[in-house]
Amino acid sequence: MLTENARAAVTIPSPIYSSRPWLCLVAWLAMSAPAAASATVTCDIDDKLVTFAMQAITGRSGPITHVQGGTIEIKPAANVKLVPPQLTFDRTHIVQQWLLDRDLRLQIEIDNAEAKQSINLVILARLNRKTEKYAGQYVLKIAIAGKTKELKGRIKDCEAG
Repeated sequence: MLTENARAAVTIPSPIYSSRPWLCLVAWLAMSAPAAASATVTCDIDDKLVTFAMQAITGRSGPITHVQGGTIEIKPAANVKLVPPQLTFDRTHIVQQWLLDRDLRLQIEIDNAEAKQSINLVILARLNRKTEKYAGQYVLKIAIAGKTKELKGRIKDCEAG
C-alpha cells in the first residue's frame, strides 16, 4: 500500500506528452509546404504618343497586389492637353487585370473630376517564350470635357518574373 508521500511521487503521463510527436509532425509538414511566391511585373511604353511605366508585385497565381510606381505621360505629338500631362497611378486605378498562361491584360482608369478628364489605358500583350517578354498593343482613351480621343500603339517591353 502506498503512503501519501509515495502517491504524490507517482505521476500519470499527460495526454500532451503522447501527442508531442503528432505536433512535431504537423509543424514539420506546415514548414515544408510550398511558399506562396510573388513576382515582379514591369511594363514600359515609350513611343511618339505616350510614355508609360509600371513596377508592380503580383502573386504567381493571383492579381497585382501592389504598384510601387506607375506613370502615364501624354506627349505633345498626341495633341491632347491633360492637366497635369504626367499622371501617377496606384493599385486602386487598376480595374481589370490578368496574367494567365501567355496572356497579360491590364486596364487602368484615372479620373480627374475637377479637370473633367479621364484616362482609360488597356494593355493587351502575349508572352514571347524566346525573349521571355510580353509584346502586344495598347489602346489609350482620353476623355476631356465630353470629347474623346483614342491613341494606339505597340508594347515591346513588359516582363513578369
